[in-house]
Amino acid sequence: MATAHPLLAPATEPPHEAAAGAAAAAAEPEPAPREEGKSIVLHGALARLPVELEVALPVRDFRVRNLLALEAGQVIETEWALGEDMPLSSGPAQLAWSEFEVIDSQLGVRVTRLM
Repeated sequence: MATAHPLLAPATEPPHEAAAGAAAAAAEPEPAPREEGKSIVLHGALARLPVELEVALPVRDFRVRNLLALEAGQVIETEWALGEDMPLSSGPAQLAWSEFEVIDSQLGVRVTRLM
């Protein structure tokens, strides 16, 4: 089943309207180069793109049988030192350093340092 991407113009749009939309997008100012200590500001559709984030911890000798045997409340030993920040990545790019935090019985990740 095919679905339309929310950021793309529909295929049924007349050519003159699509060209006007492209001209408006081209007129949008590009962000200035990032200076040390300043954040990047994204505008328009680029700011609404979804990004999948990943926090990975090395676990020594963890096998599929260990995964299948997991029970609620079980603790798994990792090779990461307690209190040490963990890398937060999107694909191969590391974006920040983070730490785990429990909020109302849910596990979350707090960003501690940006790259």
